Amino acid sequence: MRLVDREFQLTGLDQLLADATAGRGRIALVSGALGSGKTALLEAFADRAALAGAAFVSAAGSWAERGLRFGVLSQILADSGVSSRSALCLRLRELTERTPMVIAVDDVHLADQPSLNGLLSLVRRMRSARLMFVFTESAGQLQSTFRLELLRLPHCTQLILEPLTVQGIAALAGDREAARIHALSRGIPLLVRALLDDDLRSAVARCLHHGGPAVRQTAQAIAVLGEFATPATISRLTGLAPGAIKHGTGVLAAAGLLEECRFRHLGAREAVRSGTPPILHARAARMLHEQGEAAEIVARHLVEGPPPAHEWMIPVLRTAAARAGHRTTFAVRCLELARKSSVHSAERAAITAELAQLEFRHDPLAARRHLTSLDPAAVPLVISQLLWHGHVDTSLEPVRHNPDVELWLASAYPSLARWRRQAGSPLTDLLSRGDDSAPIRAEGVLRGLPLTGDLPWAAVFAVLTLIYADRLETAAQWCDRLLEQAAEHVTWQAMFASLRAEVSLRRGDLRAARRQAASAYGLLSPPAWGTAVAAPLSCLILACTRTGRYAEAGGYVTQPVPELALRSRSGPHYLRARGEYHLATGQHDAAVADFVSCGELLCSWGQDHPGVVPWRVCAAEALLEQGSPDRARRLLVEQLTLTSRRSRTRGSALRLLACVSKPGTRARLLAESAEILEERGARFELAQTLADLSGAVRHLTRARMTARRAWHVARECGAEPLCERLLPDDVPASGARVAALTGAERRVAALAADGHTNREIARKLFVTTSTVEQHLTRVYRKLDIRYRAEIPAGFRPPPRR
Repeated sequence: MRLVDREFQLTGLDQLLADATAGRGRIALVSGALGSGKTALLEAFADRAALAGAAFVSAAGSWAERGLRFGVLSQILADSGVSSRSALCLRLRELTERTPMVIAVDDVHLADQPSLNGLLSLVRRMRSARLMFVFTESAGQLQSTFRLELLRLPHCTQLILEPLTVQGIAALAGDREAARIHALSRGIPLLVRALLDDDLRSAVARCLHHGGPAVRQTAQAIAVLGEFATPATISRLTGLAPGAIKHGTGVLAAAGLLEECRFRHLGAREAVRSGTPPILHARAARMLHEQGEAAEIVARHLVEGPPPAHEWMIPVLRTAAARAGHRTTFAVRCLELARKSSVHSAERAAITAELAQLEFRHDPLAARRHLTSLDPAAVPLVISQLLWHGHVDTSLEPVRHNPDVELWLASAYPSLARWRRQAGSPLTDLLSRGDDSAPIRAEGVLRGLPLTGDLPWAAVFAVLTLIYADRLETAAQWCDRLLEQAAEHVTWQAMFASLRAEVSLRRGDLRAARRQAASAYGLLSPPAWGTAVAAPLSCLILACTRTGRYAEAGGYVTQPVPELALRSRSGPHYLRARGEYHLATGQHDAAVADFVSCGELLCSWGQDHPGVVPWRVCAAEALLEQGSPDRARRLLVEQLTLTSRRSRTRGSALRLLACVSKPGTRARLLAESAEILEERGARFELAQTLADLSGAVRHLTRARMTARRAWHVARECGAEPLCERLLPDDVPASGARVAALTGAERRVAALAADGHTNREIARKLFVTTSTVEQHLTRVYRKLDIRYRAEIPAGFRPPPRR
């Protein structure tokens, strides 16, 4: 970095050299803070002295040689070609008679005492020689006697290096950055260069090296203590005397690093902390603990120090981990250190369980490493993690008679529960007994549930209760809230995103379901998903199948799924999704097998509730495609006897029952189905029913209107295969004719095509009925049609600006 703002000092040195060349010996004492550019100034002056024809001899003090007698003076003797101090004066006089000379000692404050005495003697005796001495010192660090004696000499001049100005920095960094860099560096050249080169760490290291042990220890104590740093706490931590601490903080403040025992730069503090010995953190932890500071503050130092040697440290670490919130890495470090340091087997087992539980929330695969070391007594705390990774026998043996675990199993892994409580969770009560109060109780659970420990499982089960009870709007709202709360817990975020996809799927928003399920699936690797992988995969397979993405769905079907996953809560969903994929791709036997397996699973659990999976309806559809209408009818009749009169499952069952009923009753069954499905918000199933109804209605106009409505609903869902099935008999009008319509005419035409009456259209568009009639007349003329039934099914209104 070139020198700026140093013209005055260089000019002064040039003048002193000119005086010395004329036979009037001169001394320059260059003073400045750590990092103020003293060495750089000396190097620049050496070049100028050489150009002026002067010989240049240099020496430097250092902390390493401060205890070496005559260390600095020996450097000068060696450069002068003499071996003793007595011969040095004679040799210098000889040399300076031929050419002027400069003797420079950098960091003279680090010179040994004998060298300082020798230098004082030398400058007094060589006043009349063509010789110039230049000494640099860090402000406040030079031995007071030497400094005072030097400044008393009439031929000694002191030059002070001030911080760089904004204008000086602008010459290096440009006007735009100058003010910012000046504010950060306070004009200290070493920091200016560090900011320009993005090398603050090495700049701070150089400062501490040149500052000496007391400065370094003071800086390290302040870096470790942070907001707790005061002269008193620094003294307790380091053992330094108050005077040494005052000196150290003064030097660091002058160097632009400190302001009232606080680092001015976070990067500077981190640079100092990185080189701090671990034992200092251990001392800080004890001191702060004795002061009564919070566990998380004390633990920050414990994890940076050597392994805890005292029992009081272990509960501090566990408490800090419990309070860590979203700082998972810190919490894991606390628990790992506590476990490593514990000498009690029961305590280690409890800590291991806490660690597995913590890691599971963020990376289930990482938590897996603890499974083999869990004590049987701790298994109930992490039963979910064990089953997540498929450890069935290991998981269940120690907890066969634990009622809480059994209740959890009945909710998450019903096939593993040995008994079922009559009064259990809202989910088990809904599925096993059809308890109508279950959704209300589930909402109560969600309102009072923090996302900590194992409690998110309760949230998962509560949301599932709402989904199975067809309270989809409420379930969607809770999923969104829970996703917000779980933002820092990747595992739970993935679970709630998967539930959100299930809600979208049931509401018929297939595009959103695919997007949400893909997001959930991507949050964890397939191995990290463990047995829960069936949840996002089932949504992805079903959404892709219904939107016509068969290749993508097939890719998900081929993904490996653990055997235990099919026995978990997500198992029936996965079998249903895979069965629907098989059905859509013409694999009828495989589809029937999947749907029947799904039903057998639910029945074996005692949870054959249509809100989970309407497996009889699914199997009946596959049997119809297979050519087994009688078997299909039996399943549908059975399903209708098990469902309420206004459930979406009844609506779907009625659609298929119409297929195996007499032609005279089909339209009535389909109309009832459409009414129920529209009421329940089951858009995809409604589109299917409307498509069938359009073929069952005998009146041509009504049939075409129903087909158009079916097309619109299917299009809104994203069900492209269903849209394509509806389009062939109703080809849209040519682009040129549609383009001829005005915006108002297109809006009226779109609503008419969707089945609305003229009066309804008038209300929706805030116009008169007469205006609607006029627009329709022009639409018929431009499209060359005679009736509204002939308006194309693919007709859409213009986009609103």
